[in-house]
Amino acid sequence: MYCTNCNCEYQGWHGKCPTCRQPMQDGKPLEQDRINGHLEYSSLVELIKQEGGALEMELSAREVIRNKSTRFPWLGFGYAWTQKMSGEIAGIHVELTTTDVGKDRSWAFPYRGHGYAWQQAMEGWISGNTCNLEASKVTRKRSYSFPYSGYGFAWTEEMNGDCGEQIRLLLTASQVVRKQRWVFPYFGFGYAWVDEGVLSIKLI
Repeated sequence: MYCTNCNCEYQGWHGKCPTCRQPMQDGKPLEQDRINGHLEYSSLVELIKQEGGALEMELSAREVIRNKSTRFPWLGFGYAWTQKMSGEIAGIHVELTTTDVGKDRSWAFPYRGHGYAWQQAMEGWISGNTCNLEASKVTRKRSYSFPYSGYGFAWTEEMNGDCGEQIRLLLTASQVVRKQRWVFPYFGFGYAWVDEGVLSIKLI
C-alpha cells in the first residue's frame, strides 16, 4: 500500500497510513523518472569541498516493511524496519536500501512477547556512486498493555559507512515511528521504524 501524503510505501499495512492516518492506495502511482544527477566520483568530491568539506542531508523513509509471528499460547512478535530512504541537497542525490535486517525476540511472564527488528546494513548510491553503511548503535524498548499483550520496539539509531576512499558517512535517526497493535485474545505486536534521518557526508 502507498501513501501519497507521506510519499512512502508500506508493506503489510492496509487502509490508513500508519504515520499520517490518511487513506492509502494500492501500488505506487506512476511518475516520471527522476533525474538523479549522476556525478563522477572526482566531481562529487569537489562538490563536497565547495560545501566546506562536509554537509548534512535530511533523508526520508520511502518504503517500510512490517511482518509478525506468533507462538503458543498467546505470544505475539512484531517486526518493522525502514527498507528504503532517500534525500537530496546541493545537487547531491542519495538513495539507500536495507540489505541486512537484524532480528531478535524475547518474552516476559506470563504471555508478553517482544519482537525486534532493525536495519543492520544499507547500500545505495550518492549521485550514482556506491556507498555502504553498517549499524553502530541500535535502540531497543518494550512495553505492555493489560492483561497480557507485550510490544517490542527496535530501531537503528546510528549507522557508519563510506562512499569510496575519500568520503565518510554517518546516518543518524531524527524521527522514529512506534506503533502497537493487538489481535484477539492477547497477541500484541510492536512496530518501530526510522521515518526521518540525517546523513552527514564528510571528506577525509
